[in-house]
This record gives sequence, structure tokens and C-alpha cells, in this order.
Amino acid sequence: MATILIRTVFFYIILTLLFKLMGKRQIGQLQMTEFATAVILSEAAALPITDNSIPISHGLVPLITLASLEVVSSFITFKLPKLRKMMDGSPIILVGKGEVFQKNLAKTRITMDEIFTEIRVHGFRGIDEVQYVILEQSGKMSVIPKSLHDRLTPIDIGKDVPDKGISLPIVIDGGINKNVIEDAGLTERWILKTLRDGDYDIDNVLFMTVDDLGEMQISMKEKNK
Repeated sequence: MATILIRTVFFYIILTLLFKLMGKRQIGQLQMTEFATAVILSEAAALPITDNSIPISHGLVPLITLASLEVVSSFITFKLPKLRKMMDGSPIILVGKGEVFQKNLAKTRITMDEIFTEIRVHGFRGIDEVQYVILEQSGKMSVIPKSLHDRLTPIDIGKDVPDKGISLPIVIDGGINKNVIEDAGLTERWILKTLRDGDYDIDNVLFMTVDDLGEMQISMKEKNK
């Protein structure tokens, strides 16, 4: 039992490092070759974990080989657009200018029920509000609305709005996020002084964010609100 536990922890660490090396994305964003590699890696790791007769080295060889092949193939397809298009495919238009392309639905085996579901998920009432529905290489669908049903932006009403950038989490659960404050050009001294000036105890701060305009948001832990 102890051997299986040790092997499980070991191969868990190895798989995590390999997936980190390969730069894998979320499961829903994987290309077909990436998904196949992920499945095979998991299966290859399962055998030496449960079978003590298989040496650990025999489990490592296929894992490292598969990960290396994926890295090399990703590099090659990155350099060769034609090969990448052949391997990953191209986006497929399912609905274009309000017209449903039934041949593409049959080709991708996507039903109208799925189309309607995706339209609702994107916040639209029906297909009459949609200009395009496109099946991307990742397997997800992009929904482009008609201009009449598109969301208004400040530029549509002639309003100039300054860019706030993103809200950077400079304090998380009572601790200063050092990597983030370096990117933001801030210092720990400034953060602590700002919190003291606002009569906040950093240990009781759930999160503190700041954007490009210097606007801050501070939220306290539940027991300290």
C-alpha cells in the first residue's frame, strides 16, 4: 500500500511537470493532438502506479517520450502554417448572415439544439439576433451578434472613457502578492501605508486590488466586515 502511495505521488508530480513543460491549456481548449497526448500520458502513468512489477523507469520513458514528441510537434506546426492548418483544422461557419449552413452542421455533427443553446448562453434571445456562429478549432463556438443587437460601447455614444487596465490583486488573503506589485511598480511600504491610512489591518484583508488609474478596492474577511 505504501509503495502505491509513493508511486502515485511521484507520477502525479512528474505529470504535473510534464504538462507544465508542454504549456497545456484547459481541457476545452486542447487541440486533438494535445488531447490525445494528455489521455495517453494519463494511461501510461496509471500502469506503473498500480503494478509494482513495472519499474518506475519503464513508466518514465514513455511519459518523457510522449511529452517530448508533443513539444517538438507543437514547435514544427508553429513554424509551418500549412501543417498546422492540416493538423488543427480551420474555423467552420455554422451560421452566416443569419443563414444556417446545414452542410457544415452535418460535417461537424452539431445539432440545431446545440446552436440555440450556445446563442442563449451568449445572452441572445434567438437566431434572428445573430450574424455568425463559428465553430473554432478548440471546439468552442463563437457567437457574433447583428449590429442592432450588439452591446453599446462608450465609442458608440461618443464618450471618451480612460483605460483602467486590469485590477491587479496586490494583496490576497492577508499576504502581499510580491510578483504582482513588482509588475505594477508598487512597493510593500506603499501598500502597508495605504492600508494604515485607511485603518485597515493587512491580516484581515481578503483582497486588495489596484488598476492603472490607481483606483483601489479593498474587501475584508467575513469575520472582520
